Amino acid sequence: SNPNPMMQPSIQQHRLCQEGNAIHTVGNAVRSAGGMNTRTGTIRSSVGSVLVMMSGDVMALPIGSLVALATPMKSNSDHEVDLDTLRDMLRWHKKEGTDGIVILGTTGEASTLSSAEKDDIMRVTREEVGGVLPIIVGTGTVDTRATIEATRQAKRNGADAALVVTPYYVKPSQAGLLEHFTAIADAADLPLVLYNVPGRTGVDLSVETTVKLSHHPMIRGLKDATGDNNRVTPMRKIIGDDFRLYSGEDGMARDYVLKGGDGVISVTANVAPGTVSKVMAAAKANDAATAEAMDKPLSALHRDLFCEANPIPVKWALAKMGKTESGIRLPLTTLGADFHDRVEAALSQAMCIAPLPGKESNGCLLSYSWPSRDLLLQGQLFDSGLINQALEIVEKRGGDFDITSFSVQPNDQFSNADFNFKRPSSIALRVFGVDAAALDDIVGRLESLVEVMESAEGSLTVLPDDDDAA
Repeated sequence: SNPNPMMQPSIQQHRLCQEGNAIHTVGNAVRSAGGMNTRTGTIRSSVGSVLVMMSGDVMALPIGSLVALATPMKSNSDHEVDLDTLRDMLRWHKKEGTDGIVILGTTGEASTLSSAEKDDIMRVTREEVGGVLPIIVGTGTVDTRATIEATRQAKRNGADAALVVTPYYVKPSQAGLLEHFTAIADAADLPLVLYNVPGRTGVDLSVETTVKLSHHPMIRGLKDATGDNNRVTPMRKIIGDDFRLYSGEDGMARDYVLKGGDGVISVTANVAPGTVSKVMAAAKANDAATAEAMDKPLSALHRDLFCEANPIPVKWALAKMGKTESGIRLPLTTLGADFHDRVEAALSQAMCIAPLPGKESNGCLLSYSWPSRDLLLQGQLFDSGLINQALEIVEKRGGDFDITSFSVQPNDQFSNADFNFKRPSSIALRVFGVDAAALDDIVGRLESLVEVMESAEGSLTVLPDDDDAA
């Protein structure tokens, strides 16, 4: 039988051929008529004595839905990692059509896990889906040397790639980010997916720096959790089709893929893997209508799985579905009671659990949707820091937001990504509050912010909704 066509040879792969007492090294891609063990990476040729070792081989980064897997933990006092449940979850994802597995990220509570626990999680994941689904392991830390070692540990445990977040808290410059990721890519000998999530790290990986890094042969993709879908189209045009572009925002992923992205690294896929996979497939096929129709039942999940810090809501949701126990480690605690009804309703709307009694009307589930308001924020948004402060107000007041459109004049998306440039900008936001009073409070605070920050020359407009416009 032929080797697995999903496997791609590493850059430094060699073929070892024994002919008599001589061993010849051939620096070509492996071609063999033998069979392959995708767990050990060993191919034995039908030619008898020829043995080809593919220990450096990895599966190609996929297109579609990659789950940012929550780590199941027991509900005892120690919140032990539940490896048996992890196996069940991995088998479920394989059955449901998930295209890739991302472990030991933020959703996986990697920062609370010991090195031995990480080894166990990687081992079980490799045993269950290795060679079948690509395995991407979160290895990013604030320290370059520690990240290199964590990435090597992932490679030893059979990872196909590493997800490496920008260093958090220390706020490196773009030059520092370039050297940081280059050093990891040079040293670790494992494909990397860059992870840009400025809301958590305090630093934004610019499009310009991303383009530079994409030229490194071991840097193969980007998880973009900036909330700015205007980046994906120019990046795709410049970087090309071989570099994977993944959205890190569930609620914006469909649009991201329709604009040129390859898929999503998804929290929602923890509870609705089959549907997220189908949405991504339709979007990648440029079938916008089908993607939208399939994504609509997930809209409340996309929002309410972030009503508290990730992974608090998704771990509660998995326990509600009976998939896991409710264990979660400090400093995170279980989901607050005020949010239970909302997350439960979102699960029902997505058909992850049975419809709630009395919550159906004409076959359509009534959702506990948060009230929202469409706003247009204009002015010198970035040089003044107005946009960052505005979004911080929304989050601190317990709200949420979607960026529905974004423009900068002139439309140069390749400038300093620290946003230290002065130019007119505008952002259309859909702002959510837990109730009408909370939403009014958020909008009022945003209006006060614009008035106080005179240097931003800003304005905030409340846009009419569809009913008002009619």
